[in-house]
Amino acid sequence: MQKRKTIIYNQLFNKICSKDELAKVCGNVSTKTIENTVKECDDIVYSKKLGAYHFKDLFPTQISYQNYLDLFKDNLSNSILKDDMIKSISEVATDLNTIMIDTTKLSELSKKVIKLKIAINHNCMVKVSYKRGEEERKDRYIQPNQIITHNTIYYLYLTYDERNKSQEEKGRPFAFNSIQNIEPIEYLKDKTLQTFKIANAFGYLDDANKKVTLKLKEHAAHFFKREGLFKNPYYKFLSEDSNGEIEMEMIYKKDIEVVKLVQQWMPLIYVVNDSTDAKEIINGIEQNYNDFLSGCNR
Repeated sequence: MQKRKTIIYNQLFNKICSKDELAKVCGNVSTKTIENTVKECDDIVYSKKLGAYHFKDLFPTQISYQNYLDLFKDNLSNSILKDDMIKSISEVATDLNTIMIDTTKLSELSKKVIKLKIAINHNCMVKVSYKRGEEERKDRYIQPNQIITHNTIYYLYLTYDERNKSQEEKGRPFAFNSIQNIEPIEYLKDKTLQTFKIANAFGYLDDANKKVTLKLKEHAAHFFKREGLFKNPYYKFLSEDSNGEIEMEMIYKKDIEVVKLVQQWMPLIYVVNDSTDAKEIINGIEQNYNDFLSGCNR
């Protein structure tokens, strides 16, 4: 019975399932056996409209360690350690799909990530309460597409549903810490919500249409190489001179992406090309510097 429950939870994590589908994957048992097994699972419900089982309120009370690791391994920002972790897990003799964890004891952030990942897997349009910056918190109808991490922060990429009274900026993700009250609204039977695009906190890589050439002095260059930062798809290694200085190209959508990087590494980094985009970056940093001095001299 417990083995069958584990199989059902793992299947439903990835998609809604009919009784026949679950009966087959559980070893060709009868659909009556599936019904009796699910009766012991308060978090699993059957929808006559969908002809399938799904998790009540998008939240299972347990998920496998394998699904948990797949969800949260990207929060390990060091690419070298992340590769080691994935490799070591693959060599573990125990099947991590058979070991379950109690999701009710996880943090609210983890619960939100699990709910929205299941909404994506189940092609479920949801309503969320969201607050961006100083804006008033609003309810929004969204079709969740993809979960990413950027600088250890979790973001949800989404499509605004037509139920919203107004359409807002496209291609800008929601930060998970500002998402509340996730409510399933409609399972979209003929639509696939999942996307697998490269993205960061400011948009998809496909939409990053600006480029700037930067030069890293020796210490900064050594750090970028040592930490494997050129694996970042937004950074492109161009050349290294005899002094160990590196020229790199950065692809970006918003100026703040470059400004943050340059300000973090000043004076060990500088802009080397004189394009319009580069001049805007330099002007932005200069304005920030002047504002900083003005604040210090009050």
